[in-house]
Amino acid sequence: MSISRLVTAALFVALVAPPAPAGRVEQAPERANRVPEVSCEACIVVSDAGDVLFRRRPDAEIPNASTTKMMTALLVERAGVVGETVIISQEAASIPGGPPTFAAGESWSAETLLQALLLASSNGAAVALAEHVAGSTAAFVEDMNDEADAIGLKHTRFATPHGLDTPGHYSSARDLVTIAELLLEEPTLRGMVDEAEVNVEGPSGRLLIENRNLLLESYHGAIGVKTGYTLDAGNALVSAAERGGRTLIGVVLRADDSFADSRALLDYGFRRLRRTVLLGRGETVGTIVLDPAGSVSAVSERVARGLAPADDIDVAFEPVDDFAPPVDVGEVVGRVTVRWHGRVIDRMDATAANELEEQEASWIARGLATVVSWGRRMTSSDG
Repeated sequence: MSISRLVTAALFVALVAPPAPAGRVEQAPERANRVPEVSCEACIVVSDAGDVLFRRRPDAEIPNASTTKMMTALLVERAGVVGETVIISQEAASIPGGPPTFAAGESWSAETLLQALLLASSNGAAVALAEHVAGSTAAFVEDMNDEADAIGLKHTRFATPHGLDTPGHYSSARDLVTIAELLLEEPTLRGMVDEAEVNVEGPSGRLLIENRNLLLESYHGAIGVKTGYTLDAGNALVSAAERGGRTLIGVVLRADDSFADSRALLDYGFRRLRRTVLLGRGETVGTIVLDPAGSVSAVSERVARGLAPADDIDVAFEPVDDFAPPVDVGEVVGRVTVRWHGRVIDRMDATAANELEEQEASWIARGLATVVSWGRRMTSSDG
């Protein structure tokens, strides 16, 4: 065989990184798979990749109390009134529930009212903001329902901007996840629900507004979102937490203890994510073709797990610099790097899935090794 043909053939080095395996969760140990013991009548945990990690009656239509105020806040933010001044009406001043105390005719900033709405769950702030944006609470509620239809909520209907028990006012755990996702996409609102307390300026001076969401100071990675309670709705909580660059949103409705249930569900969700298989053991990650010696299929040495979505990762394979026949099954032939959005999740050896016999002349093996190494560097620089 001529040297030119040998070199030409050896240049055909297939460093093929197949598409990442479809998202899946490996059968995990008993602790990871154990269903959390929670009291909620309806609940759900969803990952930022859209995976439902746990659900119980997720579409049940249940009064949802002050978790309603997430939609109220969204419409207020989108109306562009955050920098404006709001005059408190008699209706807003007279409705009970949630500090601060309002008096008719007072001037408050829309931003402070939003903070009172989301942190202290102020019903008066909900009414004042609804009137300011739409002219009346009835018109605002109509806008809320229009938005619910527009974003595809199938089990939600609003009758008030605050969520106090009212006939025909309800939502579902799954729908509340969608609203929470939209809220967290708004930087202003995301920043508010992440605050345990804020000092704000009221008509009579400075005052402290404390967040009713106890998870913010007791659960690692908690970033929101909204508490709720009424006699009919019971205890409700929409929670969110970030760990390892991933976000989970949980919803519990009609819970004995919404905070305990939320902790249990978020813990379960993060355990499920940690068990997500990004790359299975023995999966083909590349092929090195050496004519006339043959080819070697490179496979992952072990399982790679992580918090990244399994259907959104990059798998890169690089052969060893001194690659040359003979090659035995199980011999290390390169390295595999698993990345998510440029961040390295895992690195491991790639091993040979088949044998490759030694060439008759040692100079052939040296020539092949040189060409493979050169081809690898070209691949690396291109990608």
